[in-house]
Amino acid sequence: MDYKYIEQLIERYFACETTLEEERILREFFVQADVPQHLHQWQPLFKSERTLAEAHLDEKFDQRIIALTGQTRVKAHQITLTQRLYPLYKAAAVVAVAILLGTAVEHATVGSEDEGSGQEMAVKGQDELDEDELTTIDIKSAEATGQTIDTLLSAPRPTIQ
Repeated sequence: MDYKYIEQLIERYFACETTLEEERILREFFVQADVPQHLHQWQPLFKSERTLAEAHLDEKFDQRIIALTGQTRVKAHQITLTQRLYPLYKAAAVVAVAILLGTAVEHATVGSEDEGSGQEMAVKGQDELDEDELTTIDIKSAEATGQTIDTLLSAPRPTIQ
């Protein structure tokens, strides 16, 4: 008997080109008792496939496996949208704190630079300052102490000697 067709099916099977019907033909062929010697090496493969295809697992199987392992069923944990976005909330809070601190540091350094320029002008000495510069210094110091500009303007101006 010529087994060319079976050999072709085996080649196509290992190339993953067979249909389900052709695989069924191969399983039925290798279940026979009179398989040629040169095809005998593939017989255990197709016999085991047929046995596995016929086996069906039921609820009793699950119960036996659970009893053997001693494990109970695990219920899936559902995650809400809020829980999924929680890391995003954390990141937004970190960014907000960083921006707040950066703004506070920038404001503090700009404020100290303004005070430093007013102090430099006061160090120059009264004889080197003209009247406009004295008014500027008085306005800056008044703003620092909380006085209004109106009270400064109504006050008599100091005289330069």
